Amino acid sequence: MADETEAKTVDEPKKVNGAEVSTDLVITLRKEVNAHGDMVKELRFREPTAGDIEICGTPVMIDFMTGEMPKMTYETKAMFAMMSRLAGVPPSTIKSMHTKDWGMAALALAHRFFIPEI
Repeated sequence: MADETEAKTVDEPKKVNGAEVSTDLVITLRKEVNAHGDMVKELRFREPTAGDIEICGTPVMIDFMTGEMPKMTYETKAMFAMMSRLAGVPPSTIKSMHTKDWGMAALALAHRFFIPEI
């Protein structure tokens, strides 16, 4: 089976600091999930705020002391909570995701929103 999971930026501009910027991240799923009673094939994640991190915790940890390349690890419970919060879906929706869909969403969210640009 071909890898059908896909991450993309939504081209719906929003005003951010006076400029129009699209910040949502859409993940196309290989397996539909139930969200609020509807079967959906995509999950749309909004950009997180510092308040989301306060509530859910930091979903990605980066260790710069492990050698030449930094090591990224997920704080799994924080990532589950963050996904649910940013997508506006119940935790049961995130828990029912195919493992490859969850991994793709976690990686896309980490790279898009949580890894600092150094």
